[in-house]
Amino acid sequence: MSGTGRTVTMTIVAQDPLVRDADGRILTAQVPVPIDLFAPGPWGHRVHVIDYDATRRWYEAPVSFVPTFEFDDAFVGADDNTLLTNSAFHAQNVYAIASRTLAVFEQALGRRSPWSFAGHALVLAPHAFVEQNAYYSDDDQALLFGYFPGSGDETVYTCLSHDIVAHETTHAVLDGLRRRYLEPSLPDQPAFHEAFADIVALLSVFSVVEVVQRLLGDPDAQGRIAADKVSVPTLKQTALVGLAEQMGDEVYAERGNSLRRSVELDPSPSWRTDPKFLKSHRRGEVLVAAVMQTLLRMWVHRLAALIHGGGLDLTRAAEEGAKSAGHLLTMLIRAIDYLPPVDFRFEDFLEAIFVSDSEIAPDDAHEYRDALVEAFALFGIERPAQGLIDMSAMPVRPLYEHLHSGALRTDPDEIERFIWQNASLLGLNTYYYTNVESVRPAVRVGPDGFVVNEFVADYVQLLNGTPPDLRVLGLTTPPGMPDDTKIQLLGGGVLVFDEWGGLKFHHPKPLFDWARQDARLAFLFERRLTDTHGRFGFSLGTPRGQSFAAFHTPDQRAEEDW
Repeated sequence: MSGTGRTVTMTIVAQDPLVRDADGRILTAQVPVPIDLFAPGPWGHRVHVIDYDATRRWYEAPVSFVPTFEFDDAFVGADDNTLLTNSAFHAQNVYAIASRTLAVFEQALGRRSPWSFAGHALVLAPHAFVEQNAYYSDDDQALLFGYFPGSGDETVYTCLSHDIVAHETTHAVLDGLRRRYLEPSLPDQPAFHEAFADIVALLSVFSVVEVVQRLLGDPDAQGRIAADKVSVPTLKQTALVGLAEQMGDEVYAERGNSLRRSVELDPSPSWRTDPKFLKSHRRGEVLVAAVMQTLLRMWVHRLAALIHGGGLDLTRAAEEGAKSAGHLLTMLIRAIDYLPPVDFRFEDFLEAIFVSDSEIAPDDAHEYRDALVEAFALFGIERPAQGLIDMSAMPVRPLYEHLHSGALRTDPDEIERFIWQNASLLGLNTYYYTNVESVRPAVRVGPDGFVVNEFVADYVQLLNGTPPDLRVLGLTTPPGMPDDTKIQLLGGGVLVFDEWGGLKFHHPKPLFDWARQDARLAFLFERRLTDTHGRFGFSLGTPRGQSFAAFHTPDQRAEEDW
């Protein structure tokens, strides 16, 4: 099928092999995928499928077609057996979903999104090993998808789950955008990686209108559905808000449902004092629940005007769901640029969403921000008192002496100079190690059609010492910590500039915020989260490539806690 414009059409499993259409067949969809100069694999300039099975030590020949911008989809209308067993389709499925997920990020941010490793292409291995797992590996520069015998006669392939592929791709993209979120910190930070990957996976399903139509149920002869099918309680029970149905059934048989159904969590701030919520997956569900409940409220609100005579048109209902999900997902992705590079907390995310969206859509015609703030508040998550600082409201203006405006937009060294001469205004002590880690453009299109150009710069500050050294400065070390223990403290922030180089916002995590540093060190010490040398705050002692493998390893006891 030839490409038109910027995309080609590829067949994918719409959500999961257990989600079926009205005829009992696996629900598929033909979706637009960014066009590329395709090579066998499929292989594009950002994503490369290499089908090597480490368990069987078997290399599957790459899916071969003419290296051109055209793509011939051989799987339109394919039967279930082909979808489940054909390795060429598995390769196409992971390529299409990963490429679309990356494209969503790049469209929202207005730039190419880098990987965290040195290279342009992320490798996808659809049959990497026999294991009940799938994960992103920084060391391998790859997404590795396992497969395993199911409870019946069929083999379960994680590469066939839209949710799982989108989830793992999000880990890879987020790692490129916020490299330090894999470093030791408060429990919200690793939970955010899992939560955001779940959110992108869930909202991605809504981007396919035909899928939403199918999951809302069959219409009557006039193409209408009953109004109660789009109520918040009913929508909570559909496959739309569950993750990885087949994996959930096979890995956690006692639950008999999808891996996580975060939207069903009862809104309450009690999770903050519940030890079960120190686990990354469980804690992340709080954030997923707040976002998904926001989506359902937004969707139902948009549908209210369409209901008459006790029903509404199925197609319109699905379209409004897709629009709500797409808008919300764009809001969430744009907020990443406004997040501090270290010591993330859920409150930081809410603040970043609110401020970044206010910049692009001041009027908030559909009251999306209000819905989000209300949903987060039900879980005890509110905008922090000390969050993003509006630098335009400061009584003292930044200094720009001897700075080059062109270099300021692209060069970390020029940002370093800006920070040096504005350190007092920014509340920074430049005596301690300070490094600008990235400078990135951001192009955003608002609902009025106007383009907002910005660029953002991340900086970090580091301080290493022992308990006696750091106590002199103000740190409270946990009782029982030996005086020769090596400790690393982190600080940093993000600077948001307008298109002319004027500083708009500063989202700091001060190095000498002793309340935050005390809480971080106490958490790391209590959980004994050290590197291989017994040091606190440097790393978690696990190779980066194995961090997500550990997150995703099935654990029956952990599931019972969920």
